[in-house]
Amino acid sequence: MKTLKIIVGILFQIVFVPAFLLVLYLGLIYLTNGLGMGLVAGLLSIFTTLILLFYRYKKTRKTYQKVTFLSSLIPGIIFIAFVAYTLVPVASSGSIPKFPDPKGVEVKYWKLETGSTIAYYKLSAKSGIAKKSTPIIFLHGGPGAYVRQIEINFFTLFTNDGYDVYLYDQTGSGRSGLLPKNAYTHERNIKDFEAIINTINAKQYIVIGQSYGGSLLAHITADENLNKRIAKAIYAEPGASVSSDLDEDKKTFSRSPNALTDDINLPVRLLISILISPKGEFTSQNEIINYFFDHQQLIQDLFTESFPEKDKGRIPRVDLSVINFAANGAIKLNATKPSEELSLAYKKYRIPSLLILGESSYVERNAPMDLLKINENITEVQYIKGVGHILWDGLDNNNRRIKKVIDDFLNNTISDIPNYPNRSQINDFLNKKL
Repeated sequence: MKTLKIIVGILFQIVFVPAFLLVLYLGLIYLTNGLGMGLVAGLLSIFTTLILLFYRYKKTRKTYQKVTFLSSLIPGIIFIAFVAYTLVPVASSGSIPKFPDPKGVEVKYWKLETGSTIAYYKLSAKSGIAKKSTPIIFLHGGPGAYVRQIEINFFTLFTNDGYDVYLYDQTGSGRSGLLPKNAYTHERNIKDFEAIINTINAKQYIVIGQSYGGSLLAHITADENLNKRIAKAIYAEPGASVSSDLDEDKKTFSRSPNALTDDINLPVRLLISILISPKGEFTSQNEIINYFFDHQQLIQDLFTESFPEKDKGRIPRVDLSVINFAANGAIKLNATKPSEELSLAYKKYRIPSLLILGESSYVERNAPMDLLKINENITEVQYIKGVGHILWDGLDNNNRRIKKVIDDFLNNTISDIPNYPNRSQINDFLNKKL
């Protein structure tokens, strides 16, 4: 009986005590908002651990109690070492390096009435061609990513048709100015968009949103102040825009493998910051950005995830710019809305919309399907084989293929690609994991 009691005591100390201390530490980071780069939460956690160990030691009078105390002492020391490890900065909090500008376009800046300073890239309609009255605006993904050279290369194709095209880095991203962490919100990105179209001052716009940009576009088209100014909307591999109660293991992903087969590993300190304290002081924005600058292969690995497995040996080198995961974590907190709210808005505001999906995507398929289910304005869906999450990848003739799909939609031409999946085929699409 005594042996069983010792075993149970040891298992309790080894399993439950460290789990309690870890939850306590993460909870304190959340409650203190990462105060003092996590030092407050760390010291409180270490102090609590020492108190518990002292309490256990005071109760050790018999031999078997000394054995169980040892089983709590070792996890306690490991936990203290873990806390100390997570408090050490992984990169400098100093200034962010200057990045080279993209080729073929001048970087300009808007100082918006929202207080945001936005870097933008205007691709002007080619001279000698009848200019379209409706400019194209591109919304990039992330959140916290930026306009890359591959986007500039792709959207330059539309200038041959007489379109002015505007691409811009969302606030806190790319070459746009940083804000305090707690200033990054999904709603601010919507307000920035409104200020941008007021600045450009066209009557209406064609808006193309990729990944998170698609999520942003979903809420822009449901906004009563903005929808009348959107002539057409194109969702390219959109991320989540509708609230979902699905557990991670119930979400559906594409069965087509992405180019990256290895896991992307980040320091525990950054994971805690992004997941637990995205708007807090646990890490500075500069520490996160500088870490990725110091580990450039990580940026390439993230980029590689967007390509099908067949392209693994020929993926271009991504141009390096600022990926701000501080903005990513903060904005994702409120980047979805209830389906009822959005559904009512889509019924009220009619904006012709196109949904484009790549064959190989790391984004859960439920996200675009949830949007398709409630957005009656999406009248066409194009499932494109041979491309990944970044549809215009610059390989083979993929840019021309994607442009033709968009051209057909803009010109009200029937596409030679089947309209799939439509609303009645959503379950079939998810079950097949296409």
